[in-house]
Amino acid sequence: MIDVRNLTVRYGDTTVLHGVSLAVAEGESFALVGESGSGKSTILKALVGQVDDWQGQMTLAGHALQPGRRADLARQVQMVFQDPYGSLHPRRTVDDTLAEPLAIHGIKGRDARVLAMLDAVGLPRRFRFRLPHQLSGGQRQRVAIARALMLEPRVLLLDEPTSALDVSVQAEILNLLKGLRAEKGLTFLLVTHDLPVVSFLCDRLAVLRAGRVEEAAAVATLRAAGLRSAYGRELLERSGLV
Repeated sequence: MIDVRNLTVRYGDTTVLHGVSLAVAEGESFALVGESGSGKSTILKALVGQVDDWQGQMTLAGHALQPGRRADLARQVQMVFQDPYGSLHPRRTVDDTLAEPLAIHGIKGRDARVLAMLDAVGLPRRFRFRLPHQLSGGQRQRVAIARALMLEPRVLLLDEPTSALDVSVQAEILNLLKGLRAEKGLTFLLVTHDLPVVSFLCDRLAVLRAGRVEEAAAVATLRAAGLRSAYGRELLERSGLV
């Protein structure tokens, strides 16, 4: 579903990704882990066209990607961001937020689709006409997930989707994502620094450091504390999994 080969990204004179390669199968949940600045989020931005200065090859759902925004792939891939307040327009109701993708792509049946998606992410229908400041952090992230799913994409790119939430709410959102993946057959590419989240939600992971892949492994290897790179073992020791 996602194939990245020799991806190099530069911000001005600074190279932030050095020939990164990874592949994510259809229906798989794959994690990119590493400290801040390792290049994890840059991979997601390159996939959705928010980064133009890149070299290499990328395909998504069988489509070869070129630098630039790709409106034609919006119904294949969507992104959920870290900050559920910053990613929602403060003056748009939940209804407006969820309906906007439908209007952009000329999809009818607004009311039925909005209500069905509220149900899918576990938000009471009475929240439909509330504004973001009237919702809790977890409720706002449910809205953000619902918006990402309105076009029925096959791939979700998840950029630290729970790190801005309280611990108790994190578990709720992770359970929601796990259930939605199973129900809708979604493919996940998750960026996180939290290895317990990877252990719960993912099948495989790649460890990034300074824009390079240190190693890739199955989550079973992570759970068995079997990461082989020195940096992977360092992350394990910090995580509390060992």
